[in-house]
Amino acid sequence: MSARIEWKTSLGAGFATDDVAPVAPSGKADDDHAAALERAGFDEFLHGHALGPITVVVNDTHRMTDTRSFLAAMLAAVDRVFPLGKRPELRMLVAAGTHKSDRMERAAHEERMAAPFLKRFTEITWHDADDKTRLRDVGGFELHRWMGEHGTYVACGSAEPHYFAGVTGAHKTLTVGVMSRADIEKNHARAMQSEATGFALDGNPVHEGVVAAIRALESSRGRLFALNQVLVGGRVVGLSAGSPLAALHAVVPLVRRVFGHRVDTPFDCVVACVEPPLDRDLYQADKGIKNTEAGVRDGGVLILDAACERGVGIDHFVGLLRSAPTYVDSMLIISGRGYRLGDHKAVKLRALRDNRHVRLAVVSSRLDAALAPVLGMEIFTTRAAAAAWARELLGAAAAAAAKPRALVVEDAGNLTLEIAAS
Repeated sequence: MSARIEWKTSLGAGFATDDVAPVAPSGKADDDHAAALERAGFDEFLHGHALGPITVVVNDTHRMTDTRSFLAAMLAAVDRVFPLGKRPELRMLVAAGTHKSDRMERAAHEERMAAPFLKRFTEITWHDADDKTRLRDVGGFELHRWMGEHGTYVACGSAEPHYFAGVTGAHKTLTVGVMSRADIEKNHARAMQSEATGFALDGNPVHEGVVAAIRALESSRGRLFALNQVLVGGRVVGLSAGSPLAALHAVVPLVRRVFGHRVDTPFDCVVACVEPPLDRDLYQADKGIKNTEAGVRDGGVLILDAACERGVGIDHFVGLLRSAPTYVDSMLIISGRGYRLGDHKAVKLRALRDNRHVRLAVVSSRLDAALAPVLGMEIFTTRAAAAAWARELLGAAAAAAAKPRALVVEDAGNLTLEIAAS
């Protein structure tokens, strides 16, 4: 049974329940990577390569990207442009940002995305934001040392809304994905500003920081090429390619059509269902809350449905939640000690509960129930139990004259709710 159907069944007749999911474009999907590269002049870009290796920058396991299809098209272009015996060295940099993974996870990811092509790369390395010996200053940003070699860089990324960076994609793979922890923290501190919201690029301070890093790479004689994929249910439905910022702006309209959903009025209850890989832990799955909170009314209920097989995950934000039982407390702590990575997640959770009085819950069998008072949300192991809790809170009964309205959001880690302008 799908999550959507099970939620509708669990919420029962006491709710007037609707659902929404990402909408793939009608007609034939734009999934031809070779054609996308050709349209963007990738062969001409390769002809401009001079010395040294070509560095291919790809996503880690935290984002769903069809990297294998990208690599097949890219390598075909390399073979077409460079005669046998004169082909440049190729190396792969996995843009892990601050994410951590063990050797087995890395090996499995490399096999999954590049098995037929592994021998084409002389070196594959994973970025470590904490390894200062492998960082280099590039125009005021600390990036993986390969990024400071004035070379040719080709990146593949997935494009979808990002609740504080506007829209994610290969431009972030080339920057935030290969930054030092200190610079990522500096960039993410801007997420505390009101202008840092989903879909917003102009005036978004987080996005502006990413643009500055792109400009720094370009100013240091880095040659950058980016390919963005739009995926629905793991299937590529659209592509854009070119220089990082041009490719980003080209794909934004499609991202909004696929992942944006406007509601006329907020719902009494919103259920945010987060799918792999973003459901791996609470730190990642929290995107489901941030993407959908605009769709729940003040005093309503928001339920996060995420497996969280790895528990809380990166627990920076939980530390602040432990120390700050209220929104005011969290702001006072940050103003006193400064921003730390993950603080924005804790602050926004406290603001949702304290300022908008939204009641929160999460459905996961892997989260410690003792965390409930720390997180400020109920923890349930089944959807039925969470639905019963919501019915009781909202007074939902089959005989009610005006049933509470509920919205089940599929792929809430990407789909973003917005309130339609009045």
